[in-house]
Amino acid sequence: MSTKYSLGRFCLTFFVAMLLLIVTGGNVMAGGLVDTSVERFLAADFTNSENITNPWWTLPAGHNFLYFAQDGDDCVWNLTEVLNATTSNFVGVYAGTNARIVLDRGWVDQDCTYGTNLAAFSDVWHNLPTEEATYDWYAQDNEMNIWYMGENTFNGVDFAGSFVAGCEGAKAGIVLLDTPCKGDFYQQEFYEGVAEDWGKVLNFKKMDGVVCMKTKEWTPIERGAIEHKFYCSDGAVGGLFLIEELKGKTVIVELVDRDVTAPPPPSGPINPIPSCP
Repeated sequence: MSTKYSLGRFCLTFFVAMLLLIVTGGNVMAGGLVDTSVERFLAADFTNSENITNPWWTLPAGHNFLYFAQDGDDCVWNLTEVLNATTSNFVGVYAGTNARIVLDRGWVDQDCTYGTNLAAFSDVWHNLPTEEATYDWYAQDNEMNIWYMGENTFNGVDFAGSFVAGCEGAKAGIVLLDTPCKGDFYQQEFYEGVAEDWGKVLNFKKMDGVVCMKTKEWTPIERGAIEHKFYCSDGAVGGLFLIEELKGKTVIVELVDRDVTAPPPPSGPINPIPSCP
């Protein structure tokens, strides 16, 4: 593995930070801007990159995660499926990087017609159209940073937000760090005017006996649209358990089940394999 642009690092302890402060007379902080530039991205740093084993967000192939939110009078269901398929169809410095394909779909049950309990999900996807469907591409580097390589998304009208790393100036970013520290911030994706998300590590705390990390995500494209995400881990395996969507009002999205019976994959118009326009 190359070390020239290594992201591997440890959060500075208070003692070390104070020692450096005394020696250098400067301001020392554990957090900071993480390099996600094209120059930093090296193909040699991605071995078995399709296996997402980061202890904060582990995505085992063949499994799925069901999320639920009540938004006003409506019930919103979201299913994240980690497919057995992978792809390496990227461009430029990203060419050949093998990524895991993740299918993300959402349904809106207006007025919660089918109810709010777990059993309602089957009725929802059998009877309602998909509100939005997205194929996401994730690649993990050798230090367990999870990189976002792009997405193909369709909301029933258009493909707004879709991009492929390396195409038309689009750049991959980091979704989750290997060793997150409070104050770290990083670009998660970049496709000018289309996808310009950022993330920041806010804090850590114990919840139900496990350590949870709270992050903030935002984009300069949509002012005021902020998400707080809570990733919880026992030190070996972790997942995204809770999302606070903040935009005028707060909507709480919770993980309610795993490995549910899932609807068939979409027949179109989106493709799980990335391609340049």
